[in-house]
Amino acid sequence: MDGFFTTLEDLNSAFDLLVGYWWIYIPLLLFFGLVGAYQNYTRTLYIAGLKWLILEIKVPKDPGRSPKGTEQIFTALHGIMPPPLKGFRKWKETFWKGKVADWLSFETVGIGGDIHFYVRMAEQYRKLVESQIYAQYPDTELTEVEDYVRELPVGLPDADNDLWGADFILNKPDSFPIRTYPEFEEKPGALTDVKRIDPLSSLSEVLSSLDPGEYIGIQLIIRPVGDDWIKKGQVEIDKILGKTPKIGEDFITKAVWEIDKYIPGYVEPKKDEKKDEKPQLTPGKTDVLKAIEHGFTKLGFQSTVRFLYAAPKERFHRPHISGVIGAYKQFASPALNGFKLNGATMPIGKWPFKKQQEYHKKIQLLQKFRNRSFGAKSFVLNTEELATVFHFPDIGIKTPLLPRVEAKKGESPGGLPIG
Repeated sequence: MDGFFTTLEDLNSAFDLLVGYWWIYIPLLLFFGLVGAYQNYTRTLYIAGLKWLILEIKVPKDPGRSPKGTEQIFTALHGIMPPPLKGFRKWKETFWKGKVADWLSFETVGIGGDIHFYVRMAEQYRKLVESQIYAQYPDTELTEVEDYVRELPVGLPDADNDLWGADFILNKPDSFPIRTYPEFEEKPGALTDVKRIDPLSSLSEVLSSLDPGEYIGIQLIIRPVGDDWIKKGQVEIDKILGKTPKIGEDFITKAVWEIDKYIPGYVEPKKDEKKDEKPQLTPGKTDVLKAIEHGFTKLGFQSTVRFLYAAPKERFHRPHISGVIGAYKQFASPALNGFKLNGATMPIGKWPFKKQQEYHKKIQLLQKFRNRSFGAKSFVLNTEELATVFHFPDIGIKTPLLPRVEAKKGESPGGLPIG
């Protein structure tokens, strides 16, 4: 009971403080609220003015490259990251013009058993994307196509058609890597005798098993980021090493603390003078540290992975959903990281408005899928991780309806960079 009354007294004190000094806090909060609202408005206008196009990618029958080739593509595409802006120019571009970092979407789609690969980009990046894909896979065919999402039934979901899907998120902070493609390679003996297990083979089987009218789309939405994610990852390393992590404060938090200093009765918080103790590193922790530090050697991209399954209700097979989820379970490493569904994005409702909630969540899911918008819980994947979850299947995948280029139709453009 003593603890209860102590908590009650603390709440009363906080309430009294808010009532007595509201004229200090409220204007500050209103100002930042207005600034945020205007910035969202300018960003919406900027994004609405972008022109998009979609290229379909038809890979050769034998690409002749491991996912390393796709990793090189992602590495080169990190170049779309704009140079850092400072001072008034940064304020002008980001606040007044609403400019944001551009993004791309790499998509694997199954339509009635046919499998397609697409990349969606802003029009200005077409030549860059084409040149980098041709550089790694010279025999690939790239064709501009209409947005395949338009082929979905109008009014979906409706009385005859249904959909389901969700965003994937990570089990742990994004500094912990997922299981990547080098770990799917078997090396039985000689250096040249390498057997590759393509982690996308199970996903290809799911997509090729769809009946006419069934549709599964998986989007990998990415945009390059700087090294801030590495700095945050250092906090996780410090935790493993037993060090006290240094956590920075945002501008609003700092402003509130500064205001508090001028309020009567303010007491300076005591600093923890406890010294960091060095724990004993087990072999498992050592391996985790090595994996995290290896990930830091790669370039990072803010990422969202989203999937959508749609079909007529009489052909709606929930095992296909389980198949997609199971395919992404392959990338899990218990000691490191893995994918799971973001429950907030799943079209699931609760009583008493279960059906209404499910319907609105399905509409939101379809809208985000159509717009290729980032999820609320996006995360950072490095180029090696991106090439693991999206790459062009090798000849070992025997899916009959996987589109292949049977013969080379012409030489790729000259002067292309070679990875």
